[in-house]
Amino acid sequence: MTDRIRVLHADDDADLAEVTGSFLEHEDERIEVETAPNATAALERLDDGGIDCVVSDHDMPGPNGIEFLERVRERDPDLPFILYTGKGSETVASEAVSAGVTDYLQKGGGTEQYEILANRIVDAVMKRRAEREAERTRRQLRAITDNSMDAIVTVDAEGTIQFANPAVERLFGYTPDELEGEPLSTLLPDRKAEDRREAVDRYLASGDPTTDWSAVELPGRHRDGHEVPLSISFGEFEEDGERRFVGIVRDVTERERHRAFVERSNDAVAALDADGSFQYVSPAVESILDVEPAELLGEVAFERVHPEDRERVLEAFRALVAGETANPTVEYRIQRADGDYLWVESVGSDRLDDDWIGGYVVNTRDISDRKAREEKLARLRERTRDLNYARTVEETAELAVDAADSIIGAELSGIHLLNDAGDALEPVAIAESVSTFFDEQLSYDRDAPPGSRAALAWEAHRGDEAIAIGEVSASDRLDEETPAESVVLHPIGDHGLFVISASTADAFTDTDVLIAEILANHLEAALDRVARETSLERLHDATRSLIRADSREEIAERVVEAAAEVLGFSVTTVRVYDEDAGGLVPVAVSEAVEVTFPEREVFTPDGGSLNWQAYEAGEVRVYDDIEEFDAVDKGTGLRSLMVLPAGEYGTVSIGETEPGVFDGTDEFLARILATAAETAFQLEARTERLHQRSAELERQNDRLAEFASVVSHDLRNPLNVAQGRVELARDGCDSPHLDAAASAHDRMDGLITDLLTLARQGERVSDTEPVGLASVASSCWMNVDTADATLAVETDLTLCADESRLQQLIENLMRNAVEHGGDDVAVAVGSLDGGDGFFVADDGPGIDPDDRTDVFDAGYSTSEGGSGFGLRIVEQVATAHDWDVRVTDDPELGGARFEVSGVEPASGVEPASD
Repeated sequence: MTDRIRVLHADDDADLAEVTGSFLEHEDERIEVETAPNATAALERLDDGGIDCVVSDHDMPGPNGIEFLERVRERDPDLPFILYTGKGSETVASEAVSAGVTDYLQKGGGTEQYEILANRIVDAVMKRRAEREAERTRRQLRAITDNSMDAIVTVDAEGTIQFANPAVERLFGYTPDELEGEPLSTLLPDRKAEDRREAVDRYLASGDPTTDWSAVELPGRHRDGHEVPLSISFGEFEEDGERRFVGIVRDVTERERHRAFVERSNDAVAALDADGSFQYVSPAVESILDVEPAELLGEVAFERVHPEDRERVLEAFRALVAGETANPTVEYRIQRADGDYLWVESVGSDRLDDDWIGGYVVNTRDISDRKAREEKLARLRERTRDLNYARTVEETAELAVDAADSIIGAELSGIHLLNDAGDALEPVAIAESVSTFFDEQLSYDRDAPPGSRAALAWEAHRGDEAIAIGEVSASDRLDEETPAESVVLHPIGDHGLFVISASTADAFTDTDVLIAEILANHLEAALDRVARETSLERLHDATRSLIRADSREEIAERVVEAAAEVLGFSVTTVRVYDEDAGGLVPVAVSEAVEVTFPEREVFTPDGGSLNWQAYEAGEVRVYDDIEEFDAVDKGTGLRSLMVLPAGEYGTVSIGETEPGVFDGTDEFLARILATAAETAFQLEARTERLHQRSAELERQNDRLAEFASVVSHDLRNPLNVAQGRVELARDGCDSPHLDAAASAHDRMDGLITDLLTLARQGERVSDTEPVGLASVASSCWMNVDTADATLAVETDLTLCADESRLQQLIENLMRNAVEHGGDDVAVAVGSLDGGDGFFVADDGPGIDPDDRTDVFDAGYSTSEGGSGFGLRIVEQVATAHDWDVRVTDDPELGGARFEVSGVEPASGVEPASD
């Protein structure tokens, strides 16, 4: 139980103490009794805490009841203590009262005494608890009043301040002590004090006040005299039979400021209930919707939302009401009083806990201008994207003018580019309306007089920033009349000028001016790109012509021509390294070099020229002003210089008479030209080497033809005579020497045949066709004297080859197998794994690994009857087809295996017929 009463009974009579405890617990079920035999034990128990009341005998061993009481009071002055003794006297009672006893009771006969004792215990404990609760309440109230941000005052029926908490000093500038005893009018302005006095009198007289005393709003007066907006709530109570009033005073300055802010804000502020109905609307709604705030009260806010946006707005409000989103923000269209829609943005917040609002606050602002700006910027992104794909200057300019007209209403816009002479800004593209307002195409001459349109145009073109005039007719910058009233003149780099104008004054907003700037920047980038791409295309054509040049001199001349006509460089020299001259020799120069500069000399390693330094380093060198360097051309009028190595062949040097003229694009294009020159020089050198090689091959072919003629005629004829003589000799005699001579003649015939094959067959084949390997192998086997040898062909490979020369290769490999493997050798032909080649193998003795690199040498043979040219012919045929041939051991037959790889399979193609 939460209201139990724990009693500690100290008595040296254990039986009596037990009986007393039992009766007390019986008399009141809230009482729980613990016993102690003396005061010392009782004090020890009190140290453990939890005791609500002490009952003690007087006469006990050790400290008596009075002494026990004194020690208890040292510990706890308020703990209920009842002296319950059988030997009482007035002296004991007096001492007990002096020591702070709560109650005094003598033991008597009968059980009625326990009921009395129980009642006194309960009364003492409950009184103490009530006092403690009252004290706790007083402390809490004091803490509340002392720490409250609101001022709290109590006044009597006469209007005198009886109490004030510390917050009054922050609110009114008075300390609580200074206010207590002062009239309440001290805190009120003079003009309000009498009204408030009369209201109090009416309340006291009738008891049925007409004044609402809850959250009364009125001004207060600070000590320094200034007024403070207040909200006061009064309550009434009675103290000592007299009526008292307590007032809680709150400073509502911030709220008043907020109210003023809301009522003066350009944003419309509305308070909605949970159904979305207007409970309050600020005055700004009239400027947005052209509707009086009072007309909207009670109306459901969503009825004016555009039907296409309504569900989205409702979802945002539901999320706010459900607490799913703290401050939902939504953009939507809302209907004005005239029926038109405009774009607004609303932000909601939950203010249900705010006593002054108790609903949902929605701040709404007009974002029509922002939406229009976003729409313009979106259209600008599309137009600038189109600029990225324009191919010509005219197309680029037309796109930009059309964008200026359609996006920002600049109907008198045009683009004027610098002419080739550099003395006028010529129109390249103009808006359609220009011809309506101007009688002729506008061209702005560089030397036009001040105050003219042309002079202003050139001022803008030469400047770094745009010139914007909102009302041309009122401007002192123009003396010349013009139909254009609003003008933005935006330079577009070195290209010219973007004129953005309209016929009405102040036609362009800040957003329009920004869009014009962005458009002009994109236009400049697009014109740069078009110029670069045009130069690249022309440079590409020029570099292709370099490759068709027949000599280094012609290459150099074409490089100089391309530098001038394509890249616009007037001073160009091409130098070629000449080993005999010991340096870079000028091979071709531009006309400006011949006219303006001294005769070009050879630049040698020791000459210290900038040209040789770049060539030796293999790096492009760009000099803004060679006058700052120890240059050969210093003092000649040449200022800007760019030297580009053309590999090992020479340099291309480009110059101008003005300092710092080369930019990144110039260097980029010049690098391309120099690289093309290097490629052309390489090709020319390679072509020259090929010519020399062709001449050498022709000479070799002539010698081979001569050799073949000697072999076929001068050797074959005597051999035929010798063979005939041997046959005639056989008729006249029978000698073993004739057989040997005949054998020698046959060997000579074979050697002559192989030599002719080597001499007459080239190292390349010109015509190939699909050939079936199995068919060729079978045909070759029939052309070879195979004795008792056997052939196994297991392949379906079809390859691209010169069939006659492939047949020559396989026949030689078959003859080699029979020659070295014997009359009964087994020969196999098959495809390599992967299908990119084939093999010819036998079961003969094989070829020693140490000899495998030599077997393809001309004249090499391990057979007495071999010519030594058979395998050389095999390698020659393979090389002619770009094949590889090697010798290894056959894993199945055990003999030699010749593998030919790198062949081109003719898959899906029928082989040529036999």
